[in-house]
Amino acid sequence: MKKSVVSVLLLSCVLAIGGCARNISSSTYDARTLGSASSTYPCTIVKVRRVQVEEGERLEDNKAGGIMGALAGGALGNAAGGGRGRTLTTVAGALGGAVAGAYAEKSLKSQEAFEYVVELESGGMRTIVQGTDVVLAPGQSALLIIDPNGRSRLIAK
Repeated sequence: MKKSVVSVLLLSCVLAIGGCARNISSSTYDARTLGSASSTYPCTIVKVRRVQVEEGERLEDNKAGGIMGALAGGALGNAAGGGRGRTLTTVAGALGGAVAGAYAEKSLKSQEAFEYVVELESGGMRTIVQGTDVVLAPGQSALLIIDPNGRSRLIAK
């Protein structure tokens, strides 16, 4: 009985934390921008480099994972311990689970992306970071699209 409760709790934690990552794809639009006109600028890709995008850079920024990990670890420790040792295994499980859960959330909220430096045909340069779904190369012509909320994306021209 206890093992099935722990299994359900662990699965719930993984599913809940998995929803934390932000979608940084150049093909994803926020529904609030539908029907709004975006500004589009012809440009040339000057430089491209692979970067890491992190939400919750510090471990303490990942509270949901820490809390869920503590609950799951505490439940697991409680199920594993017996007698006077149960309290010790519960506390140790909760502490270990909190750290593991915070690291898991941090990992799930980290994504690879490309940083593009572009030169606008009208003059000036801009830097845009977006997901890896569209790959553009230096020297390639592109279009810089900026929606009314300020989100930028690059697409091939």
